[in-house]
Amino acid sequence: MQQFQQIQEPFVCACGFSCNYKCEKELEIHIDACPVYSAYSEFMKYIERKDIQNASLDQLRVLRAEAKVYLSRLDMMLMIYSQQQLPILQKTPSQTVQCEKCKKQFGANSDFDKVWYLENCSHILCKDCMLKICKDDFLPRKSNVTCVCGERFKDQEIKQILGKELYEQLTEKLNLSLQNIIECCHCKERFCFQKGNIEEKIQDQNGKLVQGEQLKHYIENRFKCSKCHTEQCRNCMSVPYHTNMTCEEYKINKAAVKCRLCDQPTEVKKNQPEALQTICQQQECQNRAKNLCTIKFNCGHFCQGLKNTPCLPCLNEKCAKDQNEDDYCNICFTEGLKSQPCVQTTCGHIFHEDCLRQKLDAKWNGPRIVFNFMKCPLCNKFLDVQVPHFKKSIEQGKALLKEVQELCLQRLKLEEKEKDKELLDPTHQFYQKPLDYAMHIYCYYLCFKCKKPYFGGLKNCQQAADQDPKVEFKQEDLVCTKCCPLLTLEDKCKKHGVDFIDFKCRHCCSIALWWCHGTTHYCDPCHRNIKTNMTKPCPGPGKCPLGIPHKPNGQEMSLGCSLCRAERLKAK
Repeated sequence: MQQFQQIQEPFVCACGFSCNYKCEKELEIHIDACPVYSAYSEFMKYIERKDIQNASLDQLRVLRAEAKVYLSRLDMMLMIYSQQQLPILQKTPSQTVQCEKCKKQFGANSDFDKVWYLENCSHILCKDCMLKICKDDFLPRKSNVTCVCGERFKDQEIKQILGKELYEQLTEKLNLSLQNIIECCHCKERFCFQKGNIEEKIQDQNGKLVQGEQLKHYIENRFKCSKCHTEQCRNCMSVPYHTNMTCEEYKINKAAVKCRLCDQPTEVKKNQPEALQTICQQQECQNRAKNLCTIKFNCGHFCQGLKNTPCLPCLNEKCAKDQNEDDYCNICFTEGLKSQPCVQTTCGHIFHEDCLRQKLDAKWNGPRIVFNFMKCPLCNKFLDVQVPHFKKSIEQGKALLKEVQELCLQRLKLEEKEKDKELLDPTHQFYQKPLDYAMHIYCYYLCFKCKKPYFGGLKNCQQAADQDPKVEFKQEDLVCTKCCPLLTLEDKCKKHGVDFIDFKCRHCCSIALWWCHGTTHYCDPCHRNIKTNMTKPCPGPGKCPLGIPHKPNGQEMSLGCSLCRAERLKAK
């Protein structure tokens, strides 16, 4: 508190003598020693009645607290008197004082317990601002906490504001820092700090190279805990480390108004709906804002969903239960959920709307039809989204799934695989699950021309092709038997139609799965190793894998119905 060293008027003691003193200390000595004053002072009588020598510990603590409160009030009134140079009795109840930091007004009399009068510079700070300054600056400034004017706080002032426990915690952290020992803010593991390599090329989250003062700060302050792997700053203890910013720059950036989507500093635009007032001018953010919901929840946070659709749960970290706005989208894994408009699936998970749409549109990679694109990345359930423009993609996927399932069951029955040991063994994963088993063993492609699925062999063969880096996939090479121009009426099976017609690989004695360049059928091995002079001679009757007579390799040929061919071979 502000101390008043000079006594402006002579002090009149109850002893009857006018006593002049140069400072308050001399005044205190006189009052303490004067027996006449003690006998006539109401305040001293009150103290004597308390019998402090025989008081209990709790009584002493209460008495000390009372004295401090009374002393604080006296100091405040003396401060006002000193600054205004007016008699205290002339002060009006409406007089106010202002915090030098937040500029908030306080009643000089009514709010005396909410403000702090700094001793070194005589400025006034509200206790909230005082506490924030002490907490934020104690470690970065190595306990040299200052007023907004730059004048240093006294240690006693810092200790009183922070409280004994917090003050001791921060002092211990500071002492560890001065000894080059760091403590993880999460797991409390302690270890010796080692500077980074100044020659290392560091990039921030936007791919920008860290240079100059920011690189120096990175080398001297950034560390990752060896136990819990939390990345943090040893100077200001921020998590994660503020790459490409010093602590001061990070503090300024943190206090600035941020774009709701990209977290970059921006300005508030009052001519926009409240939900869009903090969207920055970057084209990407502006485009995303066009589809962003503008509804504000009762909690004060904004919906992160699409406009004109049912609102999502609040994703703010203070309200969110499972996923929050800072969590990565589990489809793109590059941006937080708050960076784009989001949608929620019926299974309860939230993703970027654009990422989910791209996932459904892209369908599958490679030639083989797989249905992972229709499943939730988090729980693996089939996707369902109550947003109109997703309805068509989801219905198309379901229709294709149903068609492939029917073809798989049909082939399982025609190939008499319903009695395979996998379906009869109670310990097997496919026990009494013919559909799951058929979907597991069979491979289907989507014809480029008719957009219908067609049989592409056993799945284990296709997996080998998928893992081969030499495989080049072109959608136009996927043509079903029905759409192949080489198919003639003579090839049509009277019993099974054209659904099970096979073609021979032009270059070997294998079943063809690929129709490339509009001229040539290939099996998987030949398709992976297309080159000149690749035609292999047939090993001859009894050794040929096809088991039937055929044209010399190097020529196109239909093998007829695969089911009928299998029946004939079985009969032999």
